[in-house]
Amino acid sequence: MRCQDIMTKNPATLTMEATVQEAARLMADKDVGFVPIVDKSGNAVGTVTDRDIAVRCVAKGLDPRTAKLSDFGGNQVICCMADDDVSKAEQLMSQHKIQRILVCEGDHKKGHRPVGVISLQDLASSAGKDDVGETVRKVKEEGAPVH
Repeated sequence: MRCQDIMTKNPATLTMEATVQEAARLMADKDVGFVPIVDKSGNAVGTVTDRDIAVRCVAKGLDPRTAKLSDFGGNQVICCMADDDVSKAEQLMSQHKIQRILVCEGDHKKGHRPVGVISLQDLASSAGKDDVGETVRKVKEEGAPVH
């Protein structure tokens, strides 16, 4: 099975200039907890999660109306390609201890444009219980980085 078969297509994106409040509002409107951050060309330069907003902004007393996503720097872009096997997404999630991964198109010279997102839930809906259970265990191991 390919990543394009299980991904949520056409994710909503923001730029680094967006405020934290704009990110939170977009997440609420779209009922998501993960948004790719893109540059002016539409290439992925980072990601922001609902947890980032709570831990890296609100808990530190920053004002979400004025704090920009650039204040965080964005999380590292971890992505697979739409035509990759789903096992590639599982491997990257386990390796980087992340619950969601971007699905991109493009190449290393021109950048990666986000075309979808795969979550642990997407994997659970598409794979055997043993495979997903192992991936979840690896993602949730102690020592997972706080982005």
